[in-house]
Amino acid sequence: MSVNAEKFGTAQKSRAFLPGLLAGVLVAALVILTGVWLMQQQPAQSSAEENKAAVLEAAAVDQIDAGNPETAIKMLTEAISMAPRRSEPYYYRAVAYAKIGQFEAAVEDFNTAADANPHWALPLAGRASAQAALGNLPEAIADLDKAINLEPGEGSLYANRGQLHHQNGELEQAKEDLDMAVQLSPELVAAHFNRGVLLFALGNTQGALEDFTKAITLDPAQAPPYFNRGLIYAELGQNEPAIADLEHFVQISDNPAWVDLAQTKLTELESGK
Repeated sequence: MSVNAEKFGTAQKSRAFLPGLLAGVLVAALVILTGVWLMQQQPAQSSAEENKAAVLEAAAVDQIDAGNPETAIKMLTEAISMAPRRSEPYYYRAVAYAKIGQFEAAVEDFNTAADANPHWALPLAGRASAQAALGNLPEAIADLDKAINLEPGEGSLYANRGQLHHQNGELEQAKEDLDMAVQLSPELVAAHFNRGVLLFALGNTQGALEDFTKAITLDPAQAPPYFNRGLIYAELGQNEPAIADLEHFVQISDNPAWVDLAQTKLTELESGK
């Protein structure tokens, strides 16, 4: 999962705290390639050229899944030249652009995908993630408003919008969205994780602890909840579980900057500070 490695400003805390995850569509940081929602069927395309484009598109999705976004972009550009009316190749190319940090290009392709199929929520949710990466929080929230209008029962959209409201300082709206995300999708890790971050910011340490514990129970392989729960245990003076969580975070995290922070905190705890 993608995590924004910045200090958590809204919480008004002096220590670092891993912020919310962009979840669901954005939980996988834009990699909602299949299966979150059924996309609206587009008009049947029967030409040989369009069939070739669809095969190329499927192969490009495999390349994205395999961690080769640049290869996918080339393939999808060719598919678009063959069948420019289809929305899917623009969507997937946008995902690939976002994977390599080209968020402006991603927004352009998400725009085209959304225009080509206005009843499909994924391009709107993807565009929201790209806009958020560019720092355009109001635009990102507006895109999620539209996506939720199309898919009001999709908990991941509320989890994403709740996180963005939180980043934008709109804590009441964030709480409403994150509560709805947990209600609609109680097994969604990001819903609990993002709500835990918000509850911590609001001073509800126990509620945050419960949400991080739930996130860990749902997916023990995800590193960020261990970091945040470890900090809460340390705040509560429970050094043994704090050390256990932070040590586990160091073992499984792929973020060197946050690993350094965890190791610094571990040194403090182990030295009795």
